[in-house]
Amino acid sequence: MKKVLALVLALMMLFSVASVATAEGEIVNMMLGGGTPETLDPGLNSASTGSNTIRLAHAGLMGTQIVDGAPVAAPELAETYTISEDGLVYTFTLRENLKWSDGSDFFASDIVKSWNRTADPALGADYGFLYDYIARNEDGTLNVVADDAARTLVVTLVNPCAYFLELAGFPPFYPVKVELTDSEGAWATDPAKYVGMGPFKMVEFKVDDVASFVKNEYYWNAENVKLGGVNAYLAEDSIAILAAYEAGEVSFIESMDPAEFDRLNATYPGELVMGEQLGTYYILFNVHKDLSPEGKTLTVQEQSKVRQALGMMINRQDEVDYVTMGGEIPATGFYPVKLADGLNADVRAAEGYNTWYAGTASYNQSEVYTDDMVEAIKMLQEVGYSYTGSIEEGNIMFTDVPAFEFSFNQNATNSAIVQYVQECWNSVGITAIINTEAWATLQIKLGEGDAEASRMGWVADFNDCVNFLEIFISASGNNYPRLGQDLGTYTRYTETTKDAGLGAYWGLEGNQTWAEAYDAVVDQIKSETDPAKRAELCAHAEQVLMATGAVAPLHYYVNPYMVKPNVENLFVLPTGDVVWNYASIK
Repeated sequence: MKKVLALVLALMMLFSVASVATAEGEIVNMMLGGGTPETLDPGLNSASTGSNTIRLAHAGLMGTQIVDGAPVAAPELAETYTISEDGLVYTFTLRENLKWSDGSDFFASDIVKSWNRTADPALGADYGFLYDYIARNEDGTLNVVADDAARTLVVTLVNPCAYFLELAGFPPFYPVKVELTDSEGAWATDPAKYVGMGPFKMVEFKVDDVASFVKNEYYWNAENVKLGGVNAYLAEDSIAILAAYEAGEVSFIESMDPAEFDRLNATYPGELVMGEQLGTYYILFNVHKDLSPEGKTLTVQEQSKVRQALGMMINRQDEVDYVTMGGEIPATGFYPVKLADGLNADVRAAEGYNTWYAGTASYNQSEVYTDDMVEAIKMLQEVGYSYTGSIEEGNIMFTDVPAFEFSFNQNATNSAIVQYVQECWNSVGITAIINTEAWATLQIKLGEGDAEASRMGWVADFNDCVNFLEIFISASGNNYPRLGQDLGTYTRYTETTKDAGLGAYWGLEGNQTWAEAYDAVVDQIKSETDPAKRAELCAHAEQVLMATGAVAPLHYYVNPYMVKPNVENLFVLPTGDVVWNYASIK
């Protein structure tokens, strides 16, 4: 507690200096939670907290504008655009007299250079695969043609893509001044190099402290930016974050303990918002972890069943009722509610889509185990784990399920969920060794393949099923279970699991490589123009993913945040985007 108090006092001292009005307007303080992002390089980042800091200083061809008091997707750096009849060619015309935040002229060719940087496999961008929507020239560069004199950018796609305009407003497509960058993202912590096209510009960056931004006078719509700047404080401690908000030192927070919700609603009516969010919170398992009991070797396909059973051990209804307590919906598949597929506006309510965890809240006759837990226990018994007790007596304890490392990044919500999941497993003798990591450290560990299990969440970048499928294609940097991938730096594999990611173990029949079973289907979805056929493929791809047991969805997100009553025109979108461009202080 003393440590937390000291942190709060230190933050308050910082805020007392930073929270001042300037000639350009108020400086606002916010805390997104999650600590220091792994990177603020738009091309390298893949985390939502990083994106919400990045979008302060950067902008894309498309963005968010305010129309009749509501946020809408609209041209940003582009003034207009046209789409060819076949849906393959997008022609963007840029606004006149665009300038970088350092005052230098911005050209259409700057976008070409920036996009080719992120699309280059040598950069290793997690989202580099998104550029596969764009056709390539013979030399491997993107088929994107700039005419600086005409202020046009002509983009040719491989196949029609109904959400390409959304991609054009997504941070990995934000232009950066390539000559100032490097391949590691270190440039993005240097205010002198962190030059962008957004409403603000960086003036200070301190690790685990603050990223400070002031109004960018060269922003194309600067006359409508009311704030003088934004301080993004890089805190990770939920107690300190909430204390700073209650002390009046920050105007916006996104990380708080669910146990505080009732008190906060009573104390600060209207300030706690349960925002809509299109996302799924889930547990992931590294497919190279061998879960065989001592003295027995399980096949890779059998281990998929074990992972499925681990996921079924969790009572999702109790988790949202007593742990998260924010109005979340228990997950019945990986796709969240209200996700579209091009035919259906909500795939979870559509015909043809499977449902998992149907017995998550109903109990068997013992009144100890849910129906899902009973099925999971039987699955573990069938593959050969030893146990004591019985289902009927409600005292099953498995004695030889290998322990595994369960990693998570610290905040109050994650901590509560992980402890609950751990207790669910412990109740039947399964040991998960909790490992707490800073978010930036955990991202590196996951990216290198060195995590055995972890909590994770995915919030939609755009509203289409393919955005949730692309996480797990072989080329994705966000494919932390390592499906279709090699071991990475993981060393605790066995002869059985060392090629689990790359071998022919996948598909509904368990006899295909991941590229055959999954990547190929996702490619079909991207190119399919028949809405009904596309929906069928989306449903099939989710079945293939869930059959691996590599992901265990827990719930569908809401986005709890707090915002002071004097903050106007701040918009938090269902994609998790926090839009400060046109916010003001009363």
